[in-house]
Amino acid sequence: MTTTTTRTLDEDELYRRSTQFRFWSFSPEQLAAQRRKTHDLALARAQQYLGGQQNGGTTAGAEAAAATCLTEDEELRLVQKYCDVLRVTGVHIQWQAHIYTTAIQYFKRFYLNNSCMTYPPKEIYKTVMFLASKTEATHITLSKFSRSISADPEAVLAPEYKVMQALRFMLDVRQPYRGLKGALMELLNMAEGRKQLVERIQLAWQAAKNLLDVEALLTDVYFLYTPSQILFAALHVADTPLLTYFLDAKLPLQLPTRPRILAAIESCSVMLASYDPKSNISKDERAALEKKLEGCRDPTTRDLVKAAAVAKRNGAEEGAIDDAKANKIKAERAKNDKDMDGLFGPSLGGPG
Repeated sequence: MTTTTTRTLDEDELYRRSTQFRFWSFSPEQLAAQRRKTHDLALARAQQYLGGQQNGGTTAGAEAAAATCLTEDEELRLVQKYCDVLRVTGVHIQWQAHIYTTAIQYFKRFYLNNSCMTYPPKEIYKTVMFLASKTEATHITLSKFSRSISADPEAVLAPEYKVMQALRFMLDVRQPYRGLKGALMELLNMAEGRKQLVERIQLAWQAAKNLLDVEALLTDVYFLYTPSQILFAALHVADTPLLTYFLDAKLPLQLPTRPRILAAIESCSVMLASYDPKSNISKDERAALEKKLEGCRDPTTRDLVKAAAVAKRNGAEEGAIDDAKANKIKAERAKNDKDMDGLFGPSLGGPG
C-alpha cells in the first residue's frame, strides 16, 4: 500500500506562486530598464508619425519630433500624479482602501508596458477604477460609477480590453492590509492587556495604516517588495522599537534568512519614509505636460471610443458571417439527408 504525503505551503511559498510575484515583481534595475524600454519604443513610434510632419520625414524631422515628445521622467511624473488622483478620487467616493489600491496597481502595471504618449493617463485612470470595482466585488453599475466621477460611460469602457491585455488578464493584487491586521492581533496578544503598550500598539498600527494608504501607493514598493515586507516596513517607520520587539519574538536569532529579511524591511522602510508629497507635480505642471502630450500623442489611439465601437461592429459583423455560414451548412446537411432518404429510404430508426 502506497502512502501519499502532503506538504502545506507557507505564506512565502504561496506568494512566490502568485502572478504578482512571477510577473510584477522586479529588482530596481529591472524596473528602470522596463520603463526605459517602454519609453524608447514609444519615442521611436513618435519619430515615425511625427517625423513625416516635420522636414518631409527626414532624419532632422525625426530629431525635431523627438524634441517635442515627453521625456521618460515626464512620463513617470505624470503617471505618479494620476496615481494620486486615483487615490484622492477613491477617498472622495468613499471606497475602501483596498479597492483603490487595486486600481492604482492596475494603473502602474499598465504603464510599465504602455506609454503616456500612446494612452494618456486621463483616459485610462477611470477605466482601471471601474475594473477594480468589479474585481474587488464592489457591485457598482457603470452608470452609477460614471456619475460618481462625472465621466462618460463609453469613455470608461472603451480602453477596458486594452487594459486587460496589458495586465495579461491577471487581476490579482496582493496587498499588505490583512497582514497588518494580523500583526496588530499578534502584538495585542503579546501585550497581555498592559494599557500603555496596547495604546502604543494601536497608535503604531494607525500610523502604519496611513503609510499603506498613501506612501505605499505613490512609490514603487509594490514592484520591489512583498506584501509582508511592506507591512513590516510601515511598522518600522511607525515605531521601530515596537517592530524590533515583535520580530525578535517571531524570528529566531539563529534563522539563516533573518539578516536578509531585516535588510529588505529596512530598505523598504527607507523608501516609504523618504517619499515627499512635494515631489508630485502641481495642477499647473500637469496641465503643461498634458498640453505637450497632445502635441505628440499617437494618432491611432486618439479616439478610443470610436475605435472600440469599430471593433465591436466588426466583431458583430464577423459573428453574423459565422451565423450565416452555420445556417448554410445546416441547410446543405438537411438537403443531403433528404436526398439520401429519397435514394435509399429513411433510416431504420426513422418514420417509415
